[in-house]
Amino acid sequence: MKYKGVHTLFSEIAVRMPSALAVEYGDQQIRYGELEAKTNNLANFLIASGAPRGSIVAILAEDTIEIITAIIAILKAGCVFVPLDPRLPERRLTAIVAEISAKWFVLESRFYGSIPLTSGAKVICVDSRRNPDPGRGDLTCLTDYMGYCNITKPDLVSDPDDMCYIYFTSGSTGRPKGIAGRLKAIEHFVNWEIKTFGVGEGTRVSQLTSPSFDAYLRDVFVPLCSGGTVCGLKGVRDWLDIESLINWVNQERINLLHCVPSLLRSMLSNGLKSDYFLALKYILLAGEPVLPLDLRKWSDIYGNRIQLVNMYGPSETTMTKLYYFIKATDKDRRSIPIGKPMEGAKALIVTSEGKTCRQGVVGEIYIHTPFRSLGYYNRPELTSEAFIVNPLTGSPDDLIYKTGDLGRVLEDGNLEFLGRKDQQVKIRGIRVDVGEIEYLLLEHGAVKEAAVIDQDDTSGNKYLCAYVVLRKEEKTHELKNYLAERLPDYSVPSMFVMIESLPRTISGKIDRKALPAFAHQERVYVAPRTSMEGMMAGIWMELLGVEKIGINDNFFQVGGHSLLATQLLSRIRSFFAIEIPLREIFASPTVAGLALAITQAQLAEESEEEMDRIIEDIKQLSDGDLEHMLNEEAKMAGGIGGI
Repeated sequence: MKYKGVHTLFSEIAVRMPSALAVEYGDQQIRYGELEAKTNNLANFLIASGAPRGSIVAILAEDTIEIITAIIAILKAGCVFVPLDPRLPERRLTAIVAEISAKWFVLESRFYGSIPLTSGAKVICVDSRRNPDPGRGDLTCLTDYMGYCNITKPDLVSDPDDMCYIYFTSGSTGRPKGIAGRLKAIEHFVNWEIKTFGVGEGTRVSQLTSPSFDAYLRDVFVPLCSGGTVCGLKGVRDWLDIESLINWVNQERINLLHCVPSLLRSMLSNGLKSDYFLALKYILLAGEPVLPLDLRKWSDIYGNRIQLVNMYGPSETTMTKLYYFIKATDKDRRSIPIGKPMEGAKALIVTSEGKTCRQGVVGEIYIHTPFRSLGYYNRPELTSEAFIVNPLTGSPDDLIYKTGDLGRVLEDGNLEFLGRKDQQVKIRGIRVDVGEIEYLLLEHGAVKEAAVIDQDDTSGNKYLCAYVVLRKEEKTHELKNYLAERLPDYSVPSMFVMIESLPRTISGKIDRKALPAFAHQERVYVAPRTSMEGMMAGIWMELLGVEKIGINDNFFQVGGHSLLATQLLSRIRSFFAIEIPLREIFASPTVAGLALAITQAQLAEESEEEMDRIIEDIKQLSDGDLEHMLNEEAKMAGGIGGI
């Protein structure tokens, strides 16, 4: 298939069907023709403002339509987009901006003050007619953008091997690694998914991924290059409320759902029913292993009506490269295969000596594809370590990617994933290098030694646990706050365990397998004082698999994490018949705090019901009755006043 570029494929759809719905984001909508004009205008403004071809343009926004507009416009201008998450700690944002030497920014005006200082940088505020902060001399805000109008598609031809994006992942030295993607690789994947799953005009595709991960491109360009609709929830973390997510998928008649297996697991724990998801055809699962237990639960509810697909592929090789259509009989397997390579990719299982493994023998998974990324931005030493000469050909121009994952070929030719070789783990589908967390902990003055491992909660979801040997006394929450200022939230351990020394093997290495035995050390236990606190502690013990929970224990320090928080919310809803917002669990993460929040919510609900009854009684009164009652009230008020 001749290369065009996803931005060109989108434009062709927009010209052909301008009135079709392109993006639906909560109560916001934009049609193909509008989005085409909007992206052309921003692209032309970038070019007219002097952004040279290949310029790196950082995006800082939360509005889905503005982010999608910026990405497409930057591609049309021949530049490189770098989506940044506004929720990242300032230190992390500063490190990324310094790494890419960003000179151009596209952002929402409310984030103008959040931009790390970059001398001479130019800023396009997409929603403001004025410089939001005239005092910042280090940045030039291009205020004339709001009055600019040139909606003609830029006449610019891109090379398929041009760098077009940089996405960041964690690095073991504490320095984020930027993965540089090429144009033809996005198009290859998008065309494959459209063809494989029959995505076409009107197909409603979920968008639940953060813009700061490359899977966002899948969520956006698969529908926009086929005439479908990008469907997102309003609000950055609305999908964490699992009941709301289920209702949204159901009510919005989503046809194709992209998600991580742990999110599917949370939905299964929330009481799915067989008459849900009548419009849903596929759920594409990626980022984590699919558990046979989840498949058994799913099959009991939906049988084969909705096809589950297991997908595998590192960001370095541009999204998915292997896939597997899950069958009902797979529920009896030990693990669900990651499948066979898609067209345009090959997979090898290789020994430590660089030889291919025979069937059934465990080795490292290597991926060979012309649609790989360009490697790590400005990190040639890391690129040469990961992208090596193909051991089967020996040709210096034939590179293959070492995934660091272990696997083997099964009898049916499908690949089985067997975990990581190194210290990288997947937390809710996001790759995390625990070496980076350990590095930062050791930078803290109070920490002598540290080791971080991933563990499974009672539902099979991964969470991070940090084992710390202190030089001097330090509170757990201080260490957590220290990391939260430097790392994205998914990289901050849920549990911290203070120990006297780290267990070691006979060779002196940290014995990571022995660490979980320290996880259930004695905490300062304060027993529940009320029946409400007792019931809440019981829910925690069942959910977290912890034998004893005190009223001052912090949910996120005894193994809880955001996905378990949604399950806790669901159990509170069903057990106490009360609605509390998800943010309450983050604001009051102790047994005592949540018990108080529930009690207050119940009292407020009772007061509201009482007021409703009074109003209803008043509505039933005749005009004469009401006048009599008001007169009696006036007499009583007068009598009290005369005492």
